Amino acid sequence: MTLPETLRLNAWTGDRAASGGLDDQAAKWGARRQGLPHPQAPLPFQPPVDLARWDHPDVGYGILLPDSDESGLSCAAKAAGEDAPEAVRALIAARPGSVILRWRPELKDRFVRRYFPDGSSQDPTVGLSSFGVGKGRLPKYVLIVGGPDVVPWSVQYALGTRHAVGRLPLSGDELCSYVAAMLSDWSRPDATLDHRRALMWTVDHGGSDITSEMRTVISKPLADALTPPPLSALCHLSAAEATGAALLRELITTRPGLLVTSSHGRTGPLDDDAQMRATLGLPVDADHTPIPLTEFCEAMPGGAVWYAQACCSAGSDSHSHYSGLLRPGTSAHVTVLAVAALGETVAPAAVRLLGRPDPVRAVFGHVEPTFDWTLRVAETGQGLGGRIVSALSSQLYAGRPLGLAFGEYRADVGELHSQWANHYIQLAKGNTEVRESMTRLRLTALDRQSLVLLGDPTVTLPPVSFS
Repeated sequence: MTLPETLRLNAWTGDRAASGGLDDQAAKWGARRQGLPHPQAPLPFQPPVDLARWDHPDVGYGILLPDSDESGLSCAAKAAGEDAPEAVRALIAARPGSVILRWRPELKDRFVRRYFPDGSSQDPTVGLSSFGVGKGRLPKYVLIVGGPDVVPWSVQYALGTRHAVGRLPLSGDELCSYVAAMLSDWSRPDATLDHRRALMWTVDHGGSDITSEMRTVISKPLADALTPPPLSALCHLSAAEATGAALLRELITTRPGLLVTSSHGRTGPLDDDAQMRATLGLPVDADHTPIPLTEFCEAMPGGAVWYAQACCSAGSDSHSHYSGLLRPGTSAHVTVLAVAALGETVAPAAVRLLGRPDPVRAVFGHVEPTFDWTLRVAETGQGLGGRIVSALSSQLYAGRPLGLAFGEYRADVGELHSQWANHYIQLAKGNTEVRESMTRLRLTALDRQSLVLLGDPTVTLPPVSFS
């Protein structure tokens, strides 16, 4: 396998799209383990129960909170969630059998902690524990409550390989609003959402720009899959039509249950951390203008699901995994370092949409960028958007829980980890020819695992009839 001369990112710095050549040591970069979850159990082995049944004791629903010795609480009190936020306690009361999980830094991304009413505790291994709510098990569905500053993205990545995991980076009244809406299944009397309508917004700057490749590999196949029926209507604003004004107008007019945006994500200005943090990940339209945050959040209907294919649409991590891959000084390298300097954050649009009095159901977004090299199979040119298309069409509209809709996509991430581990064994035996393949595998795995769900993983859109 031959490494490409240049990688293009779906990141817009304010005056250009980020891109750059590879570092001289890029082939060796692929052999690093950092950033990849530890080996986990083979994915096909699942409990013989419908995994959509999150309330079944052999599947299970858990809420992951940060742990601390400073609380002074007993194991039994921690197991009951006595120190949990008000909204979490309401959620536990509404969902008997829910499991309280804990995380602390020394557990890294390999374990979580469980306390029990009898005063005991366990540290089940992520990815190697059976699903369920009994001792020695971990729930299939895990809701992380808190931002990545208290429970890192790496923990969500590790859980996401086998678990249906989501995150609510909220607290106080914002968390209460989301939980109340979820428990009522977004059934407000004045709700105007039309769950059988979908809106797609696809920027395409043409030529070698990554937005053109994302349109070909993901947006076009998805638009074909969503073409009515079974939906009542699909509006697809593409290429020159994909302006910010058009997006806001259609959101207000059609009130879609699903919004899919494909574009660069705002990552500039690179020399102003405060401004970059305030606009991080906002979709950049056909005129290279970021969507205005306030107007966008006001236009988005409550109860909608937003899938945002854009750099940093979910947030940023405290360090870039791409050091040693990208050539220093290129716009791609400078961009990922500038984003990492923001620390572990959640994109402002996602936080605002989830924490409104009338919140959205969920936001699917990316931490860090997507790369053009990972969108196709190198040897054949086959596009790799099929799992995303399936998740946002047949899975989502069959009423599958959001955390489960991307199950096939997550299985692919696990397979990439397995392939990389097999290559690592070959490299340890002296076969240096596998290095370039390892670089592609590692980049693809890191890219894909950074697609995260912000929202509760048990949430669904009302199913539609496919007949």
